[in-house]
Amino acid sequence: MELKVNLGPRSYPIVLDSGIAGGLSSRLKKMFPKSKFGLVTNTTIRNLYQKQIEKWKKELGLTIHVMPDGERYKTIATWSRIFDTLLKAKFERSGVIIALGGGVVGDVAGFAAATMLRGVAYVQVPTTLLAMVDSSIGGKTGVDHACGKNLIGAFHQPSLVCIDTAFLDTLTEREFLAGCAELFKYAFIGGRDMFDFVSVNKGVLIKGRSQVLLEGMRRSIEIKAGIVGLDERETGGKRMLLNFGHTFAHALEKYFSFKKLLHGEALWWGMACACALGKILKTIPASDTAAYDTLLRAMPRPKLPSIPSDCDLYSAMFFDKKVSGGKINFVVPAKPGTSVVKSGVPGETVKNVLTKVLGKSE
Repeated sequence: MELKVNLGPRSYPIVLDSGIAGGLSSRLKKMFPKSKFGLVTNTTIRNLYQKQIEKWKKELGLTIHVMPDGERYKTIATWSRIFDTLLKAKFERSGVIIALGGGVVGDVAGFAAATMLRGVAYVQVPTTLLAMVDSSIGGKTGVDHACGKNLIGAFHQPSLVCIDTAFLDTLTEREFLAGCAELFKYAFIGGRDMFDFVSVNKGVLIKGRSQVLLEGMRRSIEIKAGIVGLDERETGGKRMLLNFGHTFAHALEKYFSFKKLLHGEALWWGMACACALGKILKTIPASDTAAYDTLLRAMPRPKLPSIPSDCDLYSAMFFDKKVSGGKINFVVPAKPGTSVVKSGVPGETVKNVLTKVLGKSE
């Protein structure tokens, strides 16, 4: 199936199906008949899909850059090394970068595309569920900084997102469940139909590939594409809703040095915190509390490396892109399928939520 992000002259297709990666070369040749191609991937994906990569190399004349695998390598240094590889290969402004991997590869390769020669085209080929339903769509690119996650970057839309669900077959259970977190996120922001869909199918969705999962992916992608089309650069307030649970999640990732907790794992906890905050702030109608509680009980909460300090987590939240005027913006649930942004929440309230959901550190 083919979906679309509507952004006028910068609109682009999102192709979703199984087994479509094999035909990517012919599609790219038609889209970019005179271009050089570079591929950015990581060590894990290179080892898993070496035959496919070699096939693309022969068909497209690829220059290949392989980066280390992991969030801790989402850095300026890694970004710079992509330039070393492609510029030495005489990459030109007509060139196209292909990002083959999960969210980290997509973000770093996209940022390289946004900044190389003042901007070149790029194509997203996500290999994780998390990237398929979220990070590959919308043009947010960037790297992390010691102060926090995604603090350096640019908006740069891809020319194509090619989602081959066959890549899900090689995901570990841990990676798959981490990706489910982003899919479940859309239950809180994507309207009542999505809330009901996830609530009814929550058990099936976290078990693995199925027609139900494919339908959940399609719905998630449509919701994300629709929000991006309305608020591309997060200036109108609509796109901020996509950060549901992320203020808490990013603080957790930073607390554990981007090493011990996957983004999706942190997001499961972040969404639980957002719901707890919504109850305290009374944004969730009393009549809907039971529906939220039922959904929350079914959502995995991966074991944390340790119980984090509520004070340290709260401090980390001030190094977040969603801070405005020195105040943290929290996205909290309202009626099922909707969320609202709340600013100026007292620090003690936030810390109490952290302690209640994550536990008390010693």
